[in-house]
Amino acid sequence: MKAWADPLYGDSGWSRIIKSVEYYLRPGLTWPRRGARFSAQQLPAGAIFSDGKMAAFVSIDSLRAFHCLFNSSAFAALIRFQSDAVRIQFQNGLIQRTPVPPITPAHRITLGSLASRGWSLRRSLDTRTEFSHAFVLPAILQVAGDTVVGCTAAWAERVRDTERQMAAIQAETDERCFALYGIDGIDRRTIAEGFRSTSETAEEDDANAHVAADSEENEAEESGDAARLAAELVSWAVGVVFARFDVRLATGARPLPEEPEPFDPLPICSPGMLQTAQGLPVPGDIPPTYLAHIPWDGILVDDPSHPQDIERRVREVLEAVCSGQCAVASGKPESTDHRPLTTDHFSADHRPRTTDHCAEACEILGVRTLREYFRKPSGFFADHLKRYSKSRRQAPIYWPLSTTSGSYTLWIYYHRLTDQTLYACVNDFVQPKLNDLERDIPRLRNEKRTKELQAAVALQSELEEFKQELLAWAPRWKPNLNDGVLITACPLWKLLRLLKWRKDLEACWKKLEAGDYDWAHLAYSLWPDRVREKCKKDRSLAIAHGLEEICEVPSPNAKAGKRGKRKNATEAEQLALDKSEIM
Repeated sequence: MKAWADPLYGDSGWSRIIKSVEYYLRPGLTWPRRGARFSAQQLPAGAIFSDGKMAAFVSIDSLRAFHCLFNSSAFAALIRFQSDAVRIQFQNGLIQRTPVPPITPAHRITLGSLASRGWSLRRSLDTRTEFSHAFVLPAILQVAGDTVVGCTAAWAERVRDTERQMAAIQAETDERCFALYGIDGIDRRTIAEGFRSTSETAEEDDANAHVAADSEENEAEESGDAARLAAELVSWAVGVVFARFDVRLATGARPLPEEPEPFDPLPICSPGMLQTAQGLPVPGDIPPTYLAHIPWDGILVDDPSHPQDIERRVREVLEAVCSGQCAVASGKPESTDHRPLTTDHFSADHRPRTTDHCAEACEILGVRTLREYFRKPSGFFADHLKRYSKSRRQAPIYWPLSTTSGSYTLWIYYHRLTDQTLYACVNDFVQPKLNDLERDIPRLRNEKRTKELQAAVALQSELEEFKQELLAWAPRWKPNLNDGVLITACPLWKLLRLLKWRKDLEACWKKLEAGDYDWAHLAYSLWPDRVREKCKKDRSLAIAHGLEEICEVPSPNAKAGKRGKRKNATEAEQLALDKSEIM
């Protein structure tokens, strides 16, 4: 960052752009710039803040106490007293002006314990969200129960119990913080009633303005939807087959991970992921007996005759988990410490499941078989796309490349894409299938099995077309994960069957083709001459492609350092708080 900024101000001015570097990588507190109510979260160690969220820093031993104070109704009310807006801009100056009561060592212990317990409870619900840093297992495998419906009810009860505990923690937080400020009696009631009134208005405003952005968060907290939990179970099983998640956590072969501290650095992998001894994603040094037939090339197929058939592999995982040796929760913990849902509260339930979770999940999802769920555009992939979308960002990581009718589909795993993936699709899957059909069709014709013959001939025709489309792109398609999912997938839009995703990819492809995304690595691999010409006139584009040597635009020189400092220059907004003082 310094190397990028220095030339802008005569090779000596990075500090004019990059602010507060002394606070980089330090644990602290952070909050959104706007909102109906002030809400602070942990800023873990090892992170760099931006101007998108504010950041506050206190002494390490005071972090938890200030986290508790910042989330109290007393602190929120004092902030609101300084503004008559419904949706407040929580800038650093506003927080600096908000008074902070003296916090003694005893207060640090009491408030810190409340903050840690609340954080642990909230995190316990995130352990079922597979794209969360806290993910361990899907909800169905975290609770005791012999059926999917029974597990759904058990998870719903856990959520209700967690919410009750969190409400109690919030009530105690408010009580203690009001006392710290010396606010009691009628003043406290007035604040509480007035704050509720403004909060209701603000929440209604939030609901209208941020429905799309918040919908996924709300869905992640739904507790009683059996279809959602069943879909999460199947999604996790697909991740296990691709060696993304660790099935041993569900079978009990690997102990459940310990809960981290609130301000610990974020892990490279979530606890539920299959990882090496160094905590890195596989491929790596995993036990050779872990799972057979792991598709390290990142390709599965919808083909009952193939060993890498997606239905067969997923069913194997679900049957292994549901046949017994499954680690489940032992019930509602009654612990009074700040870690209510650690390995101390899990046990291995060695009873075999009394029902087939796979069959029950299919019934709940409204399909006859898992194969039907994978084949229907509105089935697995539609759910996966929804799960991996946030506001306008869509990032599905399992892509179904299909023939026209969907009778043959290759599932490819985004994180294992290489420039050889499409060749592997043809050489290891499509061509062998065509060879099989070439042998089967004469036999079916001789045996006069008309219906099967017609299906085989139709599939052969579709596979030839499918093969040609893959081979047309194989030499030119150079996937680079830094381009993002949408751009990486858009050249293959004709092979996707879900209409919404197909249209989005087609629109992205047209923009890529028109030159709108020439910063992307894929654009350079497809149209190198066009991109190089642009790099000659655009230094930022040249830097993106490592082509600075051909750029004809001179780099900023020392004269830039003589320019006056811009008024209202953007700075990384942060607060330095130390114990009871705001500096």
